[in-house]
Amino acid sequence: MTDRNRSLRLLAGAAGGSAALALCLSLSVVTAGAAVFYDATVRLNLGDDDRIFLNVTNDYFAPPPPMAATIVEHCPSPVDDYPVIMLLARASRRPPEEILKLRLDYLRWSDIMVRLNVSPAILFVGLDRDPGPPYGKAWGYWRRHPRGESFEIRDRDVVDLAKLQVAAGYHHVSPYTIIGERTRGVKVEQYVAEKNRGRYARQEKAARENPRGESHGKGKGHPKEHGPHGHPHDHD
Repeated sequence: MTDRNRSLRLLAGAAGGSAALALCLSLSVVTAGAAVFYDATVRLNLGDDDRIFLNVTNDYFAPPPPMAATIVEHCPSPVDDYPVIMLLARASRRPPEEILKLRLDYLRWSDIMVRLNVSPAILFVGLDRDPGPPYGKAWGYWRRHPRGESFEIRDRDVVDLAKLQVAAGYHHVSPYTIIGERTRGVKVEQYVAEKNRGRYARQEKAARENPRGESHGKGKGHPKEHGPHGHPHDHD
């Protein structure tokens, strides 16, 4: 082998090694980011299904980890609010912090959507026929007002539909697949958790051993401890 060929092989090997190192580093960053958010959900003292659902929601939208952890810890009702905040942030291209602030100001989700100029259509992606309860009433109203004018929808409906969109989008299935499970008594959070429980097995074990997150330092407790804000009232 000539010196030139030997040099080329060494360079190729170095390049391959650098690529592998870069991949390992990027995976480490992703893993560390996921751990930051998971630790935040542990501090919220949620059940396993709710905690896994929140982590899957976070994986789906993939916001910056420190910001995501701060948002979920300050949500009045994390399992309900976080999916809606992230869905509206993606649709409006506005910072999630801005949407959380509007929610903490006691605005209804429908009012926030109007302020952000977000069409209610984002809640009904993949729903081309009456989905039945608990989504049917909101779907029927939307079909009569497709442009969103004077759009009125209960907070509970916005939350349910946002969770449906997260579950269907993350798992690449029709929303009707999720709805079919729900008619059999399987909550959206439970459906998502069962599909992803293995990914979080080690974290779940640690959470059960330290139910209040002692291993992560002093926790912040329930979100209501963050300030005077309670859950925004549903005016419907």
